[in-house]
Amino acid sequence: MPRRTWLDSKIDVFLEELAASSMHLDRQRAGELITGQVRAVASLLRVTEATARTYLDDEAIKDMARRMLFEVAGERPGADPMEAPRTVPLPLTLVGITVAALAEAMQVRAANEPPDHLGDVITTYAQTLSGLGQITADAAAKQVGNPAGILFPPALLRRAARYISGAADLAANGGKLPDGIPETARSQLAATLRRDADGLIAITTTE
Repeated sequence: MPRRTWLDSKIDVFLEELAASSMHLDRQRAGELITGQVRAVASLLRVTEATARTYLDDEAIKDMARRMLFEVAGERPGADPMEAPRTVPLPLTLVGITVAALAEAMQVRAANEPPDHLGDVITTYAQTLSGLGQITADAAAKQVGNPAGILFPPALLRRAARYISGAADLAANGGKLPDGIPETARSQLAATLRRDADGLIAITTTE
């Protein structure tokens, strides 16, 4: 079994703090954020990265996670987005694109997670997919023929956009691709996921 590193332990602390507010991030991205903070501290204090790590105890890592939670407050971390007001209209076509993008994003994310974290990944994405499906089914009887589209809570769409965007980053930056997707399709997959994520962000920002 590989020896656990300082970074491994800090990633655990970071992700646990996020998970306490129902926010999840892939381990690779969490590691990149922590490594970036180590380098920033080393540069600021003019010390080695090894010395900089001594300044980043568990509480400092938790503070990083809390800052991230503040930045994504629009997702209502810790709250049930299904209970939020449904104010953003999505045409049925865009609902389908979002569901498909989330399913692709889940496969990318799962391909880059260790086996003992796959359950959390599946649960995280499945909850968002379930929410989209429930709202779509509920609206089918109430909004038939409504050209404005199906109304969704912005927090749910922003969460979906973040998950899709994270998968786009993984694909673009050399992460593992899901089985069956050739290396030649990497850039197209990353670009498609990025487009879908940006579209959702734009819709919720103008709401």
